[in-house]
Amino acid sequence: MVYAPEFSCEYSFDELSIRLCDRWETGLLLYGRAELTSAGADYEDEFYVSEIRLDGGARLARPNASNNAGGFESELFRRIAAVIEDDRTQAGRHAAELFVSALEQSKELDPDQNRKLGRERKLETFATSY
Repeated sequence: MVYAPEFSCEYSFDELSIRLCDRWETGLLLYGRAELTSAGADYEDEFYVSEIRLDGGARLARPNASNNAGGFESELFRRIAAVIEDDRTQAGRHAAELFVSALEQSKELDPDQNRKLGRERKLETFATSY
């Protein structure tokens, strides 16, 4: 099967609790969606969180040297991603199951793919001739 190096899917989370002060903080529950991105061809079925969108509209990007790796948003991203990427947490197990399932579905070849591509080429040729 052909491996899609840039595969990603969306994982929705509800009532996600994060670790604060060395304990799971249930007084702070988070709701939103995380973009799960393939870790690469050498790490099939593994993912990392590349982006987080909270239900209130806030977008959190994966911290790096160019996007304020020390700010509050970066720390919040790290803590949320740590829960989702950890297969020892309930959210992590759900995210891993969703990712593997979505990745497998993306690998399945469409039996009508060649016919669909041929039809698109004919339509493009027809459209450009006018």
